[in-house]
Amino acid sequence: MTMISRLGYKPTKKNVTKSELLKTTKEITIVIPVKDNQAGIDFFLKELFETHSYECLPKEIIIVDNNSEPKIELEKRNFPVPVKLLTCNKIGPASARNVGVNHSQTNWILFTDSDCIPTNSFLIGYLKAQNGSIGYAGNVEAYGGDIISKYYEQQEILIPPKVYEQSNQSRPDYLVTANCLVWRPAFYEVGGFNEKIRIAGGEDIDLGFKLLSIGQLSYAFDSIAKHNFGDGLRDFRDRFIRYGRGNKIISQLYGLNLKPTTFKPNKRTPINFILAFMQYKWLTVGYKNPTELNDE
Repeated sequence: MTMISRLGYKPTKKNVTKSELLKTTKEITIVIPVKDNQAGIDFFLKELFETHSYECLPKEIIIVDNNSEPKIELEKRNFPVPVKLLTCNKIGPASARNVGVNHSQTNWILFTDSDCIPTNSFLIGYLKAQNGSIGYAGNVEAYGGDIISKYYEQQEILIPPKVYEQSNQSRPDYLVTANCLVWRPAFYEVGGFNEKIRIAGGEDIDLGFKLLSIGQLSYAFDSIAKHNFGDGLRDFRDRFIRYGRGNKIISQLYGLNLKPTTFKPNKRTPINFILAFMQYKWLTVGYKNPTELNDE
């Protein structure tokens, strides 16, 4: 989930919570919600174990199947670290991620998605960024080289925008769950993901805002995940309609005006201007037709 620019939210700190410093990747649990993406899960595990030595792997990986049809399955093999497959029948990645965290054995949770692909710096990149923050935004690059994938990367669609609270020091405006690391005690302190948000849009921004109310967020650009945007214009449309709906949810929760506005692409090519207009158009469609928060 992302926005075109920073949201203008100014959190009021309730207190200043600082995390323990992450010293080894064995202190990390990876949590991945998934719905109807068996191929993505298989590819993620393949790439993780091929690009990481045992010493650089996490403590465990928790995959949470969120009503897939057919159900997600794990390959019958001995993985070098425990890989757990759980189920969550409550609709939405927010609920699925909460289930994963509740079954984790570490104080650091690395959230990613089933359409993301780890690189060899995916975990160790977070070790370099430690400063007592309770959440870290990792880097996300496009996996493919097609026009739409390049546009996503040029626009930094899955990287939260920078906020400068001090002269030369930036922090992320929120977190994006394609690649972010969260300290579990702080996650529980703010109540985890809001399960009333049942779409993949806005739930990670809401978590980031809640974390900012008790502590600090930082970037960890050395941690890189690749994101597979390879489903063409239909996925492009559906994604930004969903993001527009998520924007409306966040605007209602936090009293922000997030109505989409036209903008110029970062790289000004004819095709990028077309995609930027389409992005604005579909964000607007979603914003005008928001998802109601679910009270169940």
